Amino acid sequence: MADELANVEQFVQLFARHQRGIQAYLWTLVLNRADCDDLMQETSVSLWRKWAEFDSERDFFRWACGVAFIEVLRFRRKTASQRLWFSEELMETLAVEFVDDVERGDLRAAALQACLEKLGERERKIIEARYRSGASAEKLAQELNRPVSTLYKLVARIRDRLHACIEGTIARESRP
Repeated sequence: MADELANVEQFVQLFARHQRGIQAYLWTLVLNRADCDDLMQETSVSLWRKWAEFDSERDFFRWACGVAFIEVLRFRRKTASQRLWFSEELMETLAVEFVDDVERGDLRAAALQACLEKLGERERKIIEARYRSGASAEKLAQELNRPVSTLYKLVARIRDRLHACIEGTIARESRP
């Protein structure tokens, strides 16, 4: 019983973490909100039914998108006479590109976090105040007792360093 509960909890946690991404993936393929909602429901049920087949060594998001793609193909066959659809080749291309874009975004987010940690404390506080807290440039310049133009130049230099760090981190991690 405990194993069953842990299994259910694992599914719920993974599904909750990736639900929006799966829905965005479906949206990319069907472009109709009502159809997307219907397909999300069908995909959710299919994921739960196939959960026992899931290999925990695999990426849940990729697996879930594969299941969602099958649901889209079923839906497409069922409604083929009612509406126009993208070609299956285009749908496959969109599906692959979407998942790859999500993975690149995850890589970039992890690289950004690592690069932020490499900044000096003052620089990190400036970037966090400007972008995470949403402080206006004028307010931040006032707090630092600097002209706004100086703050803009400082933020631009920090952003350039972060960009170079992120690109370098991704390039190193992408090498085979």
